[in-house]
Amino acid sequence: MRRGIQLFSLILFALLFVLSPLVEKLALPPDLFLKADPLLGISAVLASRRLLGLLLWSLPVLLSAFVAGRFFCGWLCPLGTCFELCSTKKAQKKNPVPKKAKFYLLLFLLAAAACTVNIAGIFDPIALITRAFTIILYPLTMLGAATGLEIFRPAADYLSLITLSHAQVHEPVFSLLPLTVIVMLALFVLNYTYPRFWCRSLCPLGALLGVGARLGFFRRRVTDGCTSCMKCARDCPAGALGQEPREYDPQECICCLKCGKICPAHAVDFSPGTGAAAGQTDMGRRGLLTTAAAGALTAFAITKDTAEKVNENRLIRPPGALPESLFQGTCIRCGQCMKICPTNTLQPCLFEAGIAGIWSPRLKTRLAGCDQTCSLCGTVCPTGAIRELTLDEKKHAKLGTASLDRNRCLVWAQDRLCLICDEQCPYNAIVFKWKDGMRRPIVIDTKCNGCGFCEQVCPVQGRSAIEVSQHGEIRLAEGSYIEKARELQLEFKNEPGDDAFIQESEQPESASPQKLPEGIRAN
Repeated sequence: MRRGIQLFSLILFALLFVLSPLVEKLALPPDLFLKADPLLGISAVLASRRLLGLLLWSLPVLLSAFVAGRFFCGWLCPLGTCFELCSTKKAQKKNPVPKKAKFYLLLFLLAAAACTVNIAGIFDPIALITRAFTIILYPLTMLGAATGLEIFRPAADYLSLITLSHAQVHEPVFSLLPLTVIVMLALFVLNYTYPRFWCRSLCPLGALLGVGARLGFFRRRVTDGCTSCMKCARDCPAGALGQEPREYDPQECICCLKCGKICPAHAVDFSPGTGAAAGQTDMGRRGLLTTAAAGALTAFAITKDTAEKVNENRLIRPPGALPESLFQGTCIRCGQCMKICPTNTLQPCLFEAGIAGIWSPRLKTRLAGCDQTCSLCGTVCPTGAIRELTLDEKKHAKLGTASLDRNRCLVWAQDRLCLICDEQCPYNAIVFKWKDGMRRPIVIDTKCNGCGFCEQVCPVQGRSAIEVSQHGEIRLAEGSYIEKARELQLEFKNEPGDDAFIQESEQPESASPQKLPEGIRAN
């Protein structure tokens, strides 16, 4: 029964992940597992100083720990199921990392969150597996689908299957793929060597649920029929049993019920009441104080590093992202927004936003622009780090401002004719004015939305001659982006560019003819 529920939970997680673009049509939210994670909810509330609806979703999981211990870990956690499916059947080895390490990690994360630095999403198991699905499995799946489509395309042409013949598959690629693969591979290797290594030694969510499990209503009980064969202790996947079969640590028990099934005397069951407990994790007052202080000091250092990095790097957040301090305090690095982005412009940060910003989303506008007809990233964000916006609000959520590097621009530096950035701008924020006898591009700041399509299509090799920075961005924790843009006298209108100036009759006699770069021709 347990294995069936585990597989159902894993399949449900995978289905919600795959069907996330249909968020408006789904009966369940695609981020159900992330919302049900109490560690993510508590950390986001502490770091952002805001009450989030996310906590309401996670209450059932948190309360279940007080009733049935770490039931979620043993029955519903998708990452735990993956580890269990990939583990060996051999007897348990002693983990090289002590079990109390996960409690130290939990306290460290909560102390950092209390000091406004939320890094729980880096270590949380639900965020971890969601991120792995996004950065590793999703691109591989799309690559396989694209390859299969190319294989069957000739047959589709022959059979006149027009839709299949012209179908295209979006093939995303994410910049931190190697790092994510290394992290997950290391965890699975450790899990294979030391079964349930992550759950026993490192999982901070398991530690949080274990704290509630100390008061669990259902406990493991052993009858007088026990023969002390210790088979249950040897085969316990969580290492929860002590030196005597009647003693166990409820903080470590994942309620898998395996001990009851393998007991030759059928002397073990789980029922309401209290049971003897041995070896409960005791961090000690010194350990508690030291860990909490380390979390607070780390948060202080990270905050200073983040402020410097954000200003140094051309960091552009998704449309509707909260102000940076709130964004980093609320974002759980799950990767849902990056997975659903249709242009693949959303990419994970490394250290562009400081150490705490690793795996958080940013726009790489040289790779692709932000589709102005899409606002999906806000619909799948489980914590509200990216606000859910209408398309009209999204249009006024200014991402930044484009600026021209005149030393690299073909028109400014080489007196050549190039219209590409102007033609691609959806707001006609790039205009041409006479300068030194030639028409040269100028960016109108009050019309630029920062979508980045101009940077994407710039024909200059390497770094673009026109780049979007966070200068002038609008990021609101609440309120209307439309009203804010009106207050700042910004104008975002979808207007086609007027390229009539390229006609020869408009050029003054003193103007020298502009050269077209290779591969570009004027209409």
